[in-house]
Amino acid sequence: MKNAYRAAILYFTFFAVMLLVSGTWLFATKIGLSPDAVTLYYLGNEALFQMPKSSEGLLEIVLPHLGGMGLFIMVSAHFMLFAPKNRHQWAKITAIILFTTALLDIFSPYAIINGFAFFNWVKLISFFLLQSLALFLLGLVFLSAFEGVVKH
Repeated sequence: MKNAYRAAILYFTFFAVMLLVSGTWLFATKIGLSPDAVTLYYLGNEALFQMPKSSEGLLEIVLPHLGGMGLFIMVSAHFMLFAPKNRHQWAKITAIILFTTALLDIFSPYAIINGFAFFNWVKLISFFLLQSLALFLLGLVFLSAFEGVVKH
């Protein structure tokens, strides 16, 4: 693989990992890591002077996330074009699951504010699955780019 591709993959992987870490940190500190915290975040909490989220307010969050997550997953999956053939299937399956999980993560708050409280679990599970699978895909991309470069 050409060094320019390796450099691009290295920088992309670094920034993507930083994005995932900061996103997880923000989720944990702003929303919380329990189903009740997720519900309170979207439905509001009078004791903390938090207003419930509106459909319009959620749309302001959804639009950039749709673009950002979609682009992230597409770029990660396309970097797998440089991978050995035996990793293509793993990358394809992971990308499909990532797109599905991203949609669940992005749109589950709409279900929460419309009375489907069990979607607080969907939000939590899809968020952590999204983070884990994104790291897995980044790992595949990174390993594929540097396979054979580092000798054991």
